[in-house]
Amino acid sequence: MEVGVGFHIVDFGRITAREETFDVTAHLELRWRDPRLAGGVVGGGMWTPRLNFDNAAEAPRPHGEPEIEVDPDGRVTSRSIISGKFSTPLDLRKFPFDAQDLVVRISLFHDRSKVRFAPIPEAMHMHDDASITDWSLLEQTYRVDSRRYRPDGEEYSVVAYLVRAKRRSTFYVWRVLLPLTLLSLIPTLVFWFEPTNLQPQISTCMGTLIAMLAFGYSVDFALPKVAYLTIVDRHAMVGFLAATAATIAVTVIHRSVAVGAVPAALKAQRRLRLLYPAAYLAVVGLSFGLFMSS
Repeated sequence: MEVGVGFHIVDFGRITAREETFDVTAHLELRWRDPRLAGGVVGGGMWTPRLNFDNAAEAPRPHGEPEIEVDPDGRVTSRSIISGKFSTPLDLRKFPFDAQDLVVRISLFHDRSKVRFAPIPEAMHMHDDASITDWSLLEQTYRVDSRRYRPDGEEYSVVAYLVRAKRRSTFYVWRVLLPLTLLSLIPTLVFWFEPTNLQPQISTCMGTLIAMLAFGYSVDFALPKVAYLTIVDRHAMVGFLAATAATIAVTVIHRSVAVGAVPAALKAQRRLRLLYPAAYLAVVGLSFGLFMSS
């Protein structure tokens, strides 16, 4: 038996990076033909297809009973609205410039030899008002396929509905990346101080390191908790290492002054005034370029 399927997304709830889930509300439409219902005569009860939501993190919740229509020739149409939380693998390495595939997979309880899906093109779309906070919805696609749940098992018909979403990075650029960049460039100032005066130089470097740590804790709520480094993580690490390198350079310069090598200390300081910010920005740019192209 062939079961027509339509999956129309009404709206999204949210994407939870830590759980790798997203919430969605959708209109589900099923169509099939049951000869027993021809002429409005029901014999032995009405058959309805049994569905599985393969990647549901929680059992989808129906919004009331499904609306069922039966034509005189026995064609049945079932319409319902469901809400659910679905799991999907998220690749956050390019966070906050990432794009994700949000997939809902629906399968039939019986194998393909008994029943199979056929898409209803006019019912496989996304509502114009569908949106996700901090995300832009790019495109939606669907495909009907088959899969085995064990190597030697039967094939089951599956429909996969996919929405491509791209994160809006404005908040993270202005509230995370730019402040981290400015904090990392502050140690440039220490190379304009008199090399004989160690106190303001060390205070500036140490203050920068402490500020970076405090800033990291303050924006922690907005960053995903994953087992690998994102662009934001790498940016913060490069900045922290740069500020540490500036602290070491100040120590070396002051040591040169202490042993009487003032001309050499002044020469090194003049070079670092340009070398430090240039090296930092070059590493950041290279790291960003390599990461985005991977």
